Amino acid sequence: MIRAAQTVFLAGFAASTLGADIFVSSASDIAASLGSLQPGDTLIMTDGVWTDQNIEFEANGTAAQPITLRAQTPGGVILNGDSTLEFGGQHLIVDGLRFEGGALTGGHVIQFREGSNECADCVLRNTAIIDYNPPSISTRYFWVSMYGTDNVVENCRFENHNHSGVTVVVWGDWPNRHVIRNNYFVDRPQGPENGWETVRLGTSGVTDLSSQTLIESNLFERTNGEIEVISDKTEDNIHRRNTFREMSATLTLRHATDAIVEGNFFLGEGASGAGGVRVVGPGHRIYNNYFEGLSGRTQGIIALEAGEPNAANSGYEPVSDCIIAHNTFVDCNDPAIILDRSFGNAGRTVLPVGVTIAGNLMSLPGESAVIGVDNGFTWADNLAFANGLGTASGTTLLGTDPLSTSADGLQRPAAGGVADDATSSSFAFLTDDMDGQARDSSPDTGADEISAGSILYVPLNPEDVGPAWWGDDIDPPVGVNPALGAAIEAEDADAILDPDNDGSVFTIVADAAASNASAIESPSGARTDIPGDTQETVATYTIAFPTSGNYTAYYRAVGFSGSSDSFYTPPGFSADPGVNESTSSNGAYRWEEGDTFAVAADNLQQEFRISRREASTRIDVIVFYPEEGLADSELDFLAANADAVPCAADLDKDGEVTFFDTLEFLRLFDAEDPAADLSPGGGFNAFDLTLHLLASQAGCP
Repeated sequence: MIRAAQTVFLAGFAASTLGADIFVSSASDIAASLGSLQPGDTLIMTDGVWTDQNIEFEANGTAAQPITLRAQTPGGVILNGDSTLEFGGQHLIVDGLRFEGGALTGGHVIQFREGSNECADCVLRNTAIIDYNPPSISTRYFWVSMYGTDNVVENCRFENHNHSGVTVVVWGDWPNRHVIRNNYFVDRPQGPENGWETVRLGTSGVTDLSSQTLIESNLFERTNGEIEVISDKTEDNIHRRNTFREMSATLTLRHATDAIVEGNFFLGEGASGAGGVRVVGPGHRIYNNYFEGLSGRTQGIIALEAGEPNAANSGYEPVSDCIIAHNTFVDCNDPAIILDRSFGNAGRTVLPVGVTIAGNLMSLPGESAVIGVDNGFTWADNLAFANGLGTASGTTLLGTDPLSTSADGLQRPAAGGVADDATSSSFAFLTDDMDGQARDSSPDTGADEISAGSILYVPLNPEDVGPAWWGDDIDPPVGVNPALGAAIEAEDADAILDPDNDGSVFTIVADAAASNASAIESPSGARTDIPGDTQETVATYTIAFPTSGNYTAYYRAVGFSGSSDSFYTPPGFSADPGVNESTSSNGAYRWEEGDTFAVAADNLQQEFRISRREASTRIDVIVFYPEEGLADSELDFLAANADAVPCAADLDKDGEVTFFDTLEFLRLFDAEDPAADLSPGGGFNAFDLTLHLLASQAGCP
């Protein structure tokens, strides 16, 4: 049950020009620290499971010295239950958190505001929200809500959002100029109704307001919540270099104006109903996009929606002044473009107008190139290898496919082929291609410019996006034990501190007599007397308890001096050590029984500290157990075997410890059957009964 860990050595508590590091172990610790925070400071959340922690992080850093709230180990802080995060102020960073397995009844998991104090120039990064779902899919709440201005969500992972509500949503001040980049959105199952978007910018009530949000270099994979994977409902947003894989949805410009959709990769990969771009409203620029293997969602890969006369904010504003240029369509089971989707339905009687379709390359051998009513559009330099042009004008129908598979798996035109230098139309925005390679003065048809230059942008894979720590072997929190309190290897400290800043700290030493053959040893020097002296060195631990109650501490330790050997323990959790705990003095480990500590139901995760009193004392294992007076043999058993006890108590082997197991245990115990001897020694005593009862509380993991 004892894990290996890397000990962290810190150079003391003194603040530097980089700010102070402040360790916190609960939402209340964070709240208590806010009044003293200065620009450059960092709140370090100790590794472990944080249950039902509603964090409020309100502070003001500067551009040069932001204030940071981060996990001690990226990904090592797991928030669950009804845990939430609100942060508000200026120049704040939240980094490396992991919300997993929790559920809310409404509201927001993370929001860029604390009360009415919205964020400005704040960043959420390297954070994951996974399976944060209520029992009912109709319970509606939002995973990340962006308020304020100039904020960033980057390198995050959002996985298995399976209830009503938006994964990342932009609310308003307008313009807000947010950035959503390098994130991984994965496994959003289809919902039964609207309101299951993965990203939404605004609402129908703010369609005339400018957001200026950039959605860039994200991977959307199997995000099928509803037809709108991204729902753009404001003005002046950019959707650039994202990858959409195996996704039964569309990027939808629902109430948008003047949107840019540039350099995205839409890869159907066999998904039914995989779509491309759905277009409503005026002023859009859709170019350099690559569409492959899409089918069945909107009758065309790019769908120009018919509009309503005098459309309400919640309706369909007519498409106008739209440019669709230099896109590539490959092996899709729909035409490249439908020009009038839903025309004549539910009052949708206004055709798109002022649309330019130029320089597109279509390889659709089983489909018409374009369908729908051409309402006087401008056409130029399009090429189609298709089952007829349909209603396309200004398009050349090819007899052979102009594309072939390149080394990266994408379909590209050949040098000297029909698409090479094939367009005469010129657009000011067309400076490079889907790869980031420069366009020349005679751009090639389609999204790809034939070039020997470096390819800067490719379809994204999971390893390219999301938290940097994802996939690391992150150890579970110290002391997590499903039934028997907590048992901790002393060398598995969260941090080893040097309060007097003299370089003398606990060290990890090899010791064949210690559990896991190692322990921590106090440094040499004169005895530290507390109070009075400054602490010489402190080891801190995050301890997760299974239930509330009173837990007695036991320490396996040893001294060598032949006189009184000792170290300091704390009078309570999150308290500085100052209680003298004696050890053996003859070089032989023994268990020392310490104080009893109370654990409340609303704070099952606690910080615990020990410190040096005398030189060369070694501490091996710390055990917390809800019973006093345990024998050394019982403590040895707990330290080595506690994780196995719950399943050993599952006498009928059905995967859980139930009332029927308890009845059988009592029968076996009364009969002195070996199956009831859960503790060492071959006897039958109250310790066996306690082990079984605790196991029945936790079940078999």
